[in-house]
Amino acid sequence: MTTRAIIRFGGLCLAGGAIAFLGVFSYLAARFNYPAVLDGPAATVLPSLLATGQQGRLAWAVYALLPLIWLPAGVAAYEALAPVRRGAMRLALVFAVVAALAMMLGLMRWPSVHWHLALAFEHAAPVERGVLAAVFDGLNAYLGNYIGEFLVSSPSAHFSC
Repeated sequence: MTTRAIIRFGGLCLAGGAIAFLGVFSYLAARFNYPAVLDGPAATVLPSLLATGQQGRLAWAVYALLPLIWLPAGVAAYEALAPVRRGAMRLALVFAVVAALAMMLGLMRWPSVHWHLALAFEHAAPVERGVLAAVFDGLNAYLGNYIGEFLVSSPSAHFSC
């Protein structure tokens, strides 16, 4: 593959990824009150998650994998700009990989761990619900805020060439 083809493919990934993100985000906004629901308590969020059904779970799985589209885009940016800023573009490429993986990990909690918490929460006694809510809150803080948001926004957003 030529450098020109890599750059073109990366551009298509950026455009296609943006459209795909918009589509999934819109679906989740309509069906799950996303992103406002993220600040809600487990007693509200987990039943709402289950109410989206298997289609909602699939939407979350697609949403979780979408950040991987930034990997070929990062490679394309490297190919386009490395001739003038090779060192900076190596670092930018590393940040693109870290950001894509962190965002994927942060989003992957919804169709996996949170889904199973929601199933358990549905039939749990009040004491058990308190434990499940604590696990839910802890996972949101760790996978959502620290991994999914902090790592994604910090290195990639503040890096300048």
